[in-house]
Amino acid sequence: MAKINIIKSSGERVPLDTGKIIKTLEKAGADFNLAEKIAQDIYKKSWQGITTKEIYKMAMRALRGNPAIAARYSLRDAIFRLGPAGFEFEKYIMLLLRTYGYKAVLPEILKGACITHEVDILAEKDNKKMMIECKLRQGTEIFINIKDALSTWARFLDLADGAKIGTCPKVDQPWIVTNSRFSYDALNYGLCKGMVMLSWNTPKEKPLPAWIDEKKLYPITVLHSVNKFQLFAFSKAEILLLEDIVKFSPSDLAKATKLSKKQLEPILAEAREVLDFEPQINIMKHTT
Repeated sequence: MAKINIIKSSGERVPLDTGKIIKTLEKAGADFNLAEKIAQDIYKKSWQGITTKEIYKMAMRALRGNPAIAARYSLRDAIFRLGPAGFEFEKYIMLLLRTYGYKAVLPEILKGACITHEVDILAEKDNKKMMIECKLRQGTEIFINIKDALSTWARFLDLADGAKIGTCPKVDQPWIVTNSRFSYDALNYGLCKGMVMLSWNTPKEKPLPAWIDEKKLYPITVLHSVNKFQLFAFSKAEILLLEDIVKFSPSDLAKATKLSKKQLEPILAEAREVLDFEPQINIMKHTT
C-alpha cells in the first residue's frame, strides 16, 4: 500500500498506522476482525494530509451500529463535553481521585500568606496533601503553557507560606491535570520543581487516559443519551462516573438527580452497555 502521511493535532506529519487504529478500537471493545475492517476502510478512504480529527470522524461513522464501542472510543470528545466552563471537569477529576483512594474535595477560597486563591481540588493520600489545578481545553492543539506552570507554582508557594502562619491547610505538592498537553517549557519547569504533571500523554508510563481506562472511570458524557440539562443534574449530585450511575437503583438515582425514571431509563441502559466489557490496557494507544 502507498504511504499516507497524516497531520496530528500538533501539526506534526506522521505515517498513517492502521495498527494503532486497530489497537485503539480493540481497547474500546471491538473484536480484531471489526477493528481491522474499520482500519482498512479508513486507509482506503484516506488521502495525503488527512487530519487525525478526520480519521476519528471516519471511525465514529463506522461504529454507528456499535453504540457501546463508539462511546468508549469517543473518550477524548467526552472529556471536552465536560466544559466549556471546566467546573464539571474539576468534579470529574475529584471523583476519579477518590476512586484511587485519595481524599479529595473542592475547597472554598484559600488564604495564602499574601493573597487569597481559588484552588480547584485539595487531595490527600499517604499523609501527603496536594493542591490540584485542573485545566480543561476545548482542543488538543491548545497547550498548557509556561505561564500556567509558573502561576501554579507561585500559588503553591503562597499557600505553603500561608500554612506556616495558619491561614490555610498545609499543602505538600502542586499538580496540574489537563485533558490537553503541556508545552515543552511548561513540562520541564513543572518536573524540575517536583510538580505532578498529568495530561493526555504525560507521564508516558501512565497518562490521564490510562488512569481512566484502568478502572473504567468513564465520564457520563460518553453517553449519547445524556443532554446538557441532565449533565447539570448529575454534576450537582456529584455523579459523573458511569460506574457510580450503575450502582444506584432507578428510584435512588431519580431522588439524587431530581430527574424522572423515564428520563433515566435510557441513561442507565446505555451506561450498563458501555461498562460491560474488559478493556485491553495499553497506555500508548491514546497518545497519537
